[in-house]
Amino acid sequence: MSSRPIFRGVDISGQLAALLRPDLLLVLAALAITVLLTYPALEALMQRWLLFDQAYSHGLFVLAVSIFLTARLLRRQEFALDPALSGIAFAALTAFGLALVSVVNIQVLQQAGAVVLLWALINAMVGWRAGLHFLIPIGFLFYAIPLWDYLTPPLVWAAVVANDILLGVRGIHFHVEGIYIRLLDIGIFEIADGCSGLRYLVVALTLATLFSTLNFRHVRDWVALHAAAIGLALLVNWVRIFIIILVGYETRMESGLIDDHEFFGWVLFAVTLVPFFLLANWMMNRRPEPPAPVRQALPRHAHASTPRLAVALVSLTALTLLPSFLLSAPFSQTTDIRLQAPERLGPLEQTANGDDAAWQPILRGSPSVLRQSYSDGENTAHLGLWHYADQRQGSELVQHGNRLVEGGTWQVIHRDTLDIDGTAWQTMVLEHRLAGYRKAVLWSYNVAGAWTTGNLEAKALLLRGAFQGRRDGTLFSLNARCHEPDCATTVTELADALESIGAGDLDALVRQGNRTSTASERTP
Repeated sequence: MSSRPIFRGVDISGQLAALLRPDLLLVLAALAITVLLTYPALEALMQRWLLFDQAYSHGLFVLAVSIFLTARLLRRQEFALDPALSGIAFAALTAFGLALVSVVNIQVLQQAGAVVLLWALINAMVGWRAGLHFLIPIGFLFYAIPLWDYLTPPLVWAAVVANDILLGVRGIHFHVEGIYIRLLDIGIFEIADGCSGLRYLVVALTLATLFSTLNFRHVRDWVALHAAAIGLALLVNWVRIFIIILVGYETRMESGLIDDHEFFGWVLFAVTLVPFFLLANWMMNRRPEPPAPVRQALPRHAHASTPRLAVALVSLTALTLLPSFLLSAPFSQTTDIRLQAPERLGPLEQTANGDDAAWQPILRGSPSVLRQSYSDGENTAHLGLWHYADQRQGSELVQHGNRLVEGGTWQVIHRDTLDIDGTAWQTMVLEHRLAGYRKAVLWSYNVAGAWTTGNLEAKALLLRGAFQGRRDGTLFSLNARCHEPDCATTVTELADALESIGAGDLDALVRQGNRTSTASERTP
């Protein structure tokens, strides 16, 4: 009996050699290290991608395209392992920066840093010249990172201005108040963050970059197609909002389109993609793509010597992983938190809580809350303390979703800063959108024993406090209803009340809260 091969014509050794290519193994190892160092942030990013009605629902598509472009690059070209000392140093600095932003819980920078670290690790082992080839395949992932959220305010402003012009041309009677468009005697439209058009813009840029990568070799073609993508994305969002407002005006807010306008927006966007791809196809045919290069095997001694590669790999791995372990924060176990309010605020004495519930910030992560009202028989003020004994990701003073003012209820009339007994405070004059009355609010953050009113400063203080064994943060506020239009007298009275407490006593409240709320120990 003669034996026959089971898989005829299959080159097992050739396929195995392709899978064991050093540059492919390098990419996989770099990916593994990146995921290891940034797993919590990447897990949160994946959860955001799975919210298919949100701005980053295209994230899985972006990930798939990045994998495709990387595989396409490796199929066309084989890269020699030629470590560069400057590349290793850059990767180490990137890992150190990632460790720092992990300490202060800036998740979006962790996610963006993960993309940079992945490229830096590959670049360190193949050299800067070869590393440039991986910039677009890996950098493509930035289209799925929530850094684009910072474009939301200017996009909202642009949408309001555009519709102010369009509605004026149409002759509709309306009035613009910030992000609110009031149709006289009919209703109010809010140009909220979800109406900024950010989703259309990011998806349009994603498609433009993908098409350009596959078909264009000239920078001017890249610039032209991306400019067209930006223009069409902005235009479709402005037209979408205008049509919705116009339909609301004509039907006196009774059309179903007003409540279900998301699908309508994507239909408009899909229609807009037709001229976009016609333009892209015309540009591609005008300059045909040159034939793809045929991959050639590397010379026998293309890679660096084995001792040099070993030293580079060990050094790169150690320098990348070490900062994360050195800057790992202590483990904190939260127990019962007891905050105690001052007995008096100047001439004001503690009293039963009044209408303090009419104003409060939106803070995620379940901070401990102390609220106390004070009165002198005529005037009433309300003290609020929101205390995080151990600021962690998703439970901290400054994070995505936290708001000092709920925009649907309150309109900010005026902001200012004050220095009270050496402590920085911010004043806000708020007007209730429905009831029309005004409130003066004084507030400040206390992070690890230091005062600030800035979000970036609060993160910096958290980093400093982490090295001192403190991760606590507290929002202090004092507010009262105004009896005069500009609230100037009320602000002065609140400032005097805070000055009567003294910054030292406020610091003591935080220290007391920490002593009774947190027991810290190092992880084994």
